[in-house]
Amino acid sequence: MQASSLAIPVLLFSIIVLICTELAQPPQNLKPKVFVIGFSKTGTTSFGDALAQIGYKRLGWKDIRSRHMVHSYVNGEYEPLIEQTRFYDAFEDLPWPHLYREMAELYPDSKFILSLRKDDATWLKSMRRHVGRGEWIGYSHFYGAVTFDGNEETIRQSYTNHTARVREFFAGQPERYLELTVDDGDANWPLLCDFVGCPDGKVPSTPFPRSNTAASWRDGKIDVIGWLHWLWGWTITRLEELTSYWYYEKKQPSVRALLSFIWRTVDTVEQACSEMYYKYATEHAPSMLLT
Repeated sequence: MQASSLAIPVLLFSIIVLICTELAQPPQNLKPKVFVIGFSKTGTTSFGDALAQIGYKRLGWKDIRSRHMVHSYVNGEYEPLIEQTRFYDAFEDLPWPHLYREMAELYPDSKFILSLRKDDATWLKSMRRHVGRGEWIGYSHFYGAVTFDGNEETIRQSYTNHTARVREFFAGQPERYLELTVDDGDANWPLLCDFVGCPDGKVPSTPFPRSNTAASWRDGKIDVIGWLHWLWGWTITRLEELTSYWYYEKKQPSVRALLSFIWRTVDTVEQACSEMYYKYATEHAPSMLLT
């Protein structure tokens, strides 16, 4: 009796996963890839929005998937990240800034944009608010500290060191590498279009995006869909943070197998939803791709 009562839920679950697996197939018409490899608070979302506006399918920060990828990267497991590159042609935010060497080799026709602020002090001011939202493993790995106060010089040095390393790696490769400063605003449009190409060779007439600013975190707007998405993301990320210790540090085979299955399922469902969203937005509401 118990076995038969479980059969229907298992069958339904299997059908859902199969449907999602079918939907979560990479597109066949992707462009040569573009990676925005500046650190957080250098306008990465703005540049991602700009790339989306000129026709790139971009993967920006997604609270569920991106945190999972950061954990994978920090622990030396690159396969989940490489899998994601099959679905998009533009990438920004963590963990991509530390992957420019691997991506340059994996995709010989790819291009790289180092997003910057007008000076170190401006970036550091933005990072004070950003890091102040809460401790996280990514902060320690990328910026050298999980809290801001008392670690200002360490965090600033992570920015200058990253800039120097990227410049050294791409020295003599102007066809693959471009630096853009988000504070330059509309002056970025012609530079971006010359570098990656714009539809019909025309520079957009709209203002250059300025996204994810401090003001955008304080707008106080209530959106039911956005709230539900936040709740889903918060739930999954909290679970991911709790289980990362067992997966990456304890390394118990049975736990890793179970967690791997769960995350493959979550990733498949998320990817299926993303693909459906992208196809709908492309055909019916292109402005959705900028949100």
